[in-house]
Amino acid sequence: MARLTYSEEPRDIWVVAETKDGALTPLTKELVYGARTAADMMGFYVKVALLGSGVSDLAGELYPVGADRVYVADDDRLAEFAPEPWLKVLSDLFAAQAPEFVMFGATPIGDALAPRLAQRFGAGLITRALMIKVDDFDRCFIGRRAAYGGEYYEVLTTAGARSHFATVLPDTFGVPYPDASRYGEMEPVEVNLEDAEAKIKTIGPVEFALPQSKLKYAKQIVSVGRQVGDIDAAKALAETIGAELAGARESLDENYIGESQVVGITGERVAPNLYVALGIRGDTMHTWGMKGARYVVAVHPDPDAPILKQADAAIVGDPAQVAKELAEALNKN
Repeated sequence: MARLTYSEEPRDIWVVAETKDGALTPLTKELVYGARTAADMMGFYVKVALLGSGVSDLAGELYPVGADRVYVADDDRLAEFAPEPWLKVLSDLFAAQAPEFVMFGATPIGDALAPRLAQRFGAGLITRALMIKVDDFDRCFIGRRAAYGGEYYEVLTTAGARSHFATVLPDTFGVPYPDASRYGEMEPVEVNLEDAEAKIKTIGPVEFALPQSKLKYAKQIVSVGRQVGDIDAAKALAETIGAELAGARESLDENYIGESQVVGITGERVAPNLYVALGIRGDTMHTWGMKGARYVVAVHPDPDAPILKQADAAIVGDPAQVAKELAEALNKN
């Protein structure tokens, strides 16, 4: 496909909205909220592309979290997501409005749209960003994402491109704080789907339920690292206090836990009332996932382990022995 061009110089920061079951997704509101901060710094407007069927009434929910204008493509043919119709609508809209920065959620929809649109407009692209900011000097995105299974951060930039796209993971900007006094404008978008027939069609629903993460909603967590020593002692402590068992990614390599029990950048982000860390050294990849914990107890044999400095209660010692003695003391009571 030939590269598309803008009608004028790119400007403003945009968010491509998503809906689920007739409501805006939490990630959409988070991205609009994050875009507001960048827009205030750059003197931009925050604009949102909202596609779907029966979605016009949802525009009003975007103004309190930061949107200035919402472009609504409300058409029955957009009720179910399909790449071709959505790409056609967004390509026409972007060619006319010339966005300089565009954020998508790091979701199946965002993963399908962002690379294709970036290629069509010759834009720079960062995918699955854990952190994203607008650099006001070079007028580009600077983003950070996990690499090598979460062992490292990879810092990327879209400098040199005329416009800049990114897909962004949840919890990058935090929970938005709506401002009820804000207001904005809605502009309907003419939908022209000529030569944009969907190649993949929905033929019917499939009944299934995704398992909910126990860690995300756990009130108490016992988490283990490579130096826990005796995993059975950690399991006994977790059972005694009614906690979920979790761990750093290193403990997955030791077969102490399963993939769904990993806490960190490449696992779950948790916020329990109590987080007991046994034998976890405390690198940034793990502590990012546990920073929402209200009270952290850390046990590690190395007095210089970083996690001890971050804990509310720090114990230098054998994690398995401490866990065993603590479980026995609690059982007596």
